[in-house]
Amino acid sequence: MTTIMPQKNKEFDESVFLEKCVESFSKIRKKYQVDEETLKAAKSNPILEKMAEIIIDGCTVQGILKFAKGMTEWNYRNQGGALPWSILGSIWFSPPFMDPTEEMVKTVSENYEGTCRALRRKIDELEHLAKIIVNLDEWLRQKKQLVSAGDVKAMFFLGKIYEDEEFGVQNQEKANAYYQLAKDTWKERYSKRYEEWLNKAVQSSGLELIGRMGRAYIDGNFVQAGKKDHDKKLKKEYKWLTTSIEAGDGWAAFTLGNIYYYGYGRCKQRKKAAYNKYILATHAEESIYALELREYQLKNGSIFREIIKELSEM
Repeated sequence: MTTIMPQKNKEFDESVFLEKCVESFSKIRKKYQVDEETLKAAKSNPILEKMAEIIIDGCTVQGILKFAKGMTEWNYRNQGGALPWSILGSIWFSPPFMDPTEEMVKTVSENYEGTCRALRRKIDELEHLAKIIVNLDEWLRQKKQLVSAGDVKAMFFLGKIYEDEEFGVQNQEKANAYYQLAKDTWKERYSKRYEEWLNKAVQSSGLELIGRMGRAYIDGNFVQAGKKDHDKKLKKEYKWLTTSIEAGDGWAAFTLGNIYYYGYGRCKQRKKAAYNKYILATHAEESIYALELREYQLKNGSIFREIIKELSEM
C-alpha cells in the first residue's frame, strides 16, 4: 500500500515578493498616469501630499517594504514566520498549497492601486475646480443673498466653501459662523413653522404621537423620547406620513426622515432612508433643509459635489 505524504504550503519569499511588486506597482502608476513629474507636483500640494508620499514610496524596493509593513496584514516577520491574517483567511477558504508570496503581492498591490486611484481622482477634481473657480465670486454673492432671506441650505453651502481649502477662500471662523447661523435660523424660524404644522397634522390625522414626536425634536430630546417609546410600532403614523409625502408635504417628509435618522420607537436607524426623505423635504413647495441632512452630506461629500455642479453650470 502506497502512503501519500501530505504536502506543505509554500513559504513566503521576500525577494520574489519585492521583484513582483516592483513590476506591479510600475504598471499601476502607468495605469493612473502618476509619473515622476505628476508625483513631484502632487507632493508640493498640501491636499495631495500624503497620497503622493505613499505612491513615491512604492517606486523603490525599500519604499515597497515600508508600504507593505504599514499594512495591518504585514506581520509575518514578528510572528515567527506566520502568514498575514488576510492570507490565513484565504487558506481556510481556498484550495490547499496556495502561494503566500503571490497572495501578498496581490494584497499589497490592491492597496497601492487604491491610493493611486484616489490621487488621480483628486488631481482631476482640482483641475476641474481650477477651471470653474472663476465663477466663485458671483456664486458667493448669490448665496449670501439667499442667506439674507433665511435660506438654511445656502448657509451650509457657504460654511462648506469657507471650510474647505480647495476653494482658496478658507476661513474657519466664517465657516463656523455660517453653520451656527443655520442652527439659529432653524431654531428661531423653522421650529415655529414646524410646530404650526404639527398642530394641523394632529387635527387632520388624529394621531397624537406625531405631535409628540415633533415637539420632542424641537425640544432637543427626540432620541430620549424614541427610547422611551421603544415599543411603538408607528404603523398608522407611517401610513399617514407616507400619504402626505406623496401629496408633496415637506414637513411630513422631514418628520419621517427624523424617525429613520434616529431610529424612533421600534424603527431601526436607517440613515440612507432618512437622507431620501430629507431630500424630498428640500424639494417640497415649502423647502425644509434638515440639520441632519447637512451632517450626512458633509460626511459623504455630496455638499462638495453639489457646489461643484452649481459652479460648473454658471
